[in-house]
Amino acid sequence: MSPSEFFYNRFTAPAMVALSGFAGGAVFLPAVLESARVRSPGTLLPAGLAGAVALILLWLALSAVLSGRLTQSTGELMRRTGVIFAVSLAPLISYFPYLVYRTSLDGESVEVPPLGSRPSAIILLIWSILLLAVLLRMILGQGESRLLNRLTRQPAVTLVAMMVVWLFVFFIFDVTKLQYMHVSSVNSAFFSEAMTDVFDSRGFMWSNLLYADGSTIFGVHINAIFFFILPIFRLWPDYRLLLFISDVALVLAAVPAYLIARRHFSTAISLLISAMLLMHPILTAQPGRSDFSELRFVPVLFLFACYFFEKKRPWAFAVVAFFMLTIREDMGLYLAFFGVYALIRHYPWRWIVLPTLAGLGWFVVMGAVLLPHLGAGGKAARAALRYSNLGNSGGEIARTILFRPWKAIGAALSTPSHVGVAYGLLLTYGLGLPLLSGSIIIAIPGISELMFQNTTTLVNFMALPIVPALLFAYINGLYRLDQISQKRWKLKVGKTAALTGVFFFFLSATAFHAWFNPELLQPRYNYDAAREAFNQVPGDASLMMPEFMLVYSRPDQTVRGFHQVEYEIDERNSFQVTEDYVILDRRIPAHAASNRYYQGLQKVTDLLETSADYRKVYSRDDVQLYVKNGHEPAGVLIESGEADASSHPGGTSG
Repeated sequence: MSPSEFFYNRFTAPAMVALSGFAGGAVFLPAVLESARVRSPGTLLPAGLAGAVALILLWLALSAVLSGRLTQSTGELMRRTGVIFAVSLAPLISYFPYLVYRTSLDGESVEVPPLGSRPSAIILLIWSILLLAVLLRMILGQGESRLLNRLTRQPAVTLVAMMVVWLFVFFIFDVTKLQYMHVSSVNSAFFSEAMTDVFDSRGFMWSNLLYADGSTIFGVHINAIFFFILPIFRLWPDYRLLLFISDVALVLAAVPAYLIARRHFSTAISLLISAMLLMHPILTAQPGRSDFSELRFVPVLFLFACYFFEKKRPWAFAVVAFFMLTIREDMGLYLAFFGVYALIRHYPWRWIVLPTLAGLGWFVVMGAVLLPHLGAGGKAARAALRYSNLGNSGGEIARTILFRPWKAIGAALSTPSHVGVAYGLLLTYGLGLPLLSGSIIIAIPGISELMFQNTTTLVNFMALPIVPALLFAYINGLYRLDQISQKRWKLKVGKTAALTGVFFFFLSATAFHAWFNPELLQPRYNYDAAREAFNQVPGDASLMMPEFMLVYSRPDQTVRGFHQVEYEIDERNSFQVTEDYVILDRRIPAHAASNRYYQGLQKVTDLLETSADYRKVYSRDDVQLYVKNGHEPAGVLIESGEADASSHPGGTSG
């Protein structure tokens, strides 16, 4: 039976449309009604039946309307569009696992994406309807699209316009979320601190915010790429410059993505793949929710490396690979897998040997020699801190992965967050389409690093190296599917890639709720209270403060965050609070047991509540200020929940 006979017969098409409508209704109605019992048959059955009826009626109505315009019978149009209507609700249907996960949680969780069930479902329904419209235009359209012709006539202009719009929107997100105290991370603060005080008696590019006793930033990772940014940063020492440079690096990844896709596909599909990269939840999560990271420079360099690898331009590949290695010491593993991929592709020996030796050599020398030399107390950042579920040392972790793979697989799927990340990667990269290409092998280091961590999310900056590796495999997988369809299924070559590419483009954006949150453009709910508490701390004080406030610290203040408490416990099995001033955020999520920031915050909170050495002088909106005996706050003492902002002096931001 040919594909047309199978898919378009009079019985199969209605069944597929009804089944899709049932699944869509079962997701949409409970989400809009915010039903807590979304898994209950009593909720799913009537909602699903309503969805099935609605989609079938829409299918019949549109077929009847279009039949007159296209001079085709309604039955013929129904047969031609049955599959289109069946797959059109895929973005909405794919939301169901997330909806079940969210509604099954009790209490507040830092793992839960911020956008609620109702707005997510409504946006995904609109996204599904738009997918339906585009697919119908591609299948039934008889003339050329003026819009498509205009976009593809000058692809460079279109690509630049996409990049400029992305940079404008997401740079605003990037800066605003930090200024409004929505990021519980230390990256922007400690990179700014280290690059401002480059030469320090305690170490090159030292930061007080690293480890319990502080450290040079190169004692955590060999971030040599900052050498190239340092001259610019010295002229304008502001964390927002770091955000802008890194956002530019993120958006520039669209250029090599387009060049790689253009080797196999039309201009339109290549632009679509570039847009898919820019809208991917992991990439948008960096300025959308996550803090600054050196890994923001990975996508553009990795994809250019893939492009020059495919073009077999060794010197260009070597230059890009060198800059990629300067990002972090573990980039050596990513480079080494290019050598493995070259072996699969039967490249000349130099493509196999040189990347493998250079990558492994860089990783070993940086990790085993330089990191311990530059680390605090002669120690490097211990892998066991992040991968303790695999072992207590780097060697033990490696042995577990190599000789006990079942334990590694168990760690990769050990929590709902791990399962959610695996589902998100599958969903946003073509439902396994990268597996059709051998280039999936270069994604192994990134996937392993993300999935083997104790805690993991799609929005974490640790997910960034996966983006270019899987996109490269996705492009090759889509090309392979296009070849298979021509040889085996006798479908129109090029048309298959176009339809599949459009479908997976819409599907890739369905995990937008992992990062999108309009509330990030508004001040944190206790923003005013946090600023008032901060303004009572002298400009030269020693201060422990929530990580979301670190960008407000002043140059002469000695600042510590709550992450460091956990590192101190790891190093000494105990911790101390010695700062003269401590600002607490009392809103500690119930499901935050595995988060270092909240663990440290809880321990310090418990200590101060019973300590005779500190007294509470301010409390409002979950923010409290404790002052060590013998010190006084800079403003008026306020011990009640009523705070008068006019009674405190204005503060300056870092």
